[in-house]
Formats: sequence, C-alpha cells, structure tokens
Amino acid sequence: MNKKRSIGGGAAVIIILLGVTMSRNTSKNRPEEPTSGLNRKASHLVYTKHARCRMDCRKIDESEVREILEKGTLNYAKSAPADKPCPTYALEGTTHDQQRVRIVFAGCSNDELKVVTCIDLDTDWQCACN
Repeated sequence: MNKKRSIGGGAAVIIILLGVTMSRNTSKNRPEEPTSGLNRKASHLVYTKHARCRMDCRKIDESEVREILEKGTLNYAKSAPADKPCPTYALEGTTHDQQRVRIVFAGCSNDELKVVTCIDLDTDWQCACN
C-alpha cells in the first residue's frame, strides 16, 4: 500500500510540474501588448483613401473607429508591430451599434495614427475599393 501512495504522489508532482512548465511556455510565446507605436490616445487620426472607402461601404463611422481604438482588443495574428516604416495593429471589438469590426492602425508617430482599413467581421460587404 505504501508503494501505491508513493506512485500516486509522484504522479501528482509530475502533473503539477508539467502544468507549471506549460503555463510558462504559453506566456512566453504570447507577446505583451505592444505599447510603442500604438497610441490609443492619439490626438490625430489620418484616414487612408482605402480606409475611407471601406468605412463608407461597411457603414463604419469615425466615432466607431475612435471607439475601437480606445476599447478594442489587439488581434496578435493580424498585427505586425515590426512592419516598416510603420508598425500595424489590428484592433477588434463591438461598436455602439453592435457591429463587430476590425480596424487596422499604423503607428507612424507618437501623436498621429493612420487608419489603414476597416473590416466588418460578420458581414461580407461587396466593396469596390482599390
């Protein structure tokens, strides 16, 4: 019976160690939310021609863009903080009119963000933007 207890105790220790190791590896692989290049309080937003066309087609207005900038969640897979000349950040969220959107921003300077594109995550709008 003592052998069964020590085998069970050993297995428990191994399971705990595996759990700790896996959680450390997961946190190392997920980057921290980048802070340089994405100024959520940017005083000035510059809209590209493409972004304006997508906004018009997908019924997304400037207040919704600002809302996602302030409250949106960073989508790591769709962001490229190492992009040159400006890092890009994809923020996602639900706007005040319940539209689920992704807005891509380029952080080219501290006080200015460029709005690159706007995507409706639920509806596939047929836009004629180039």
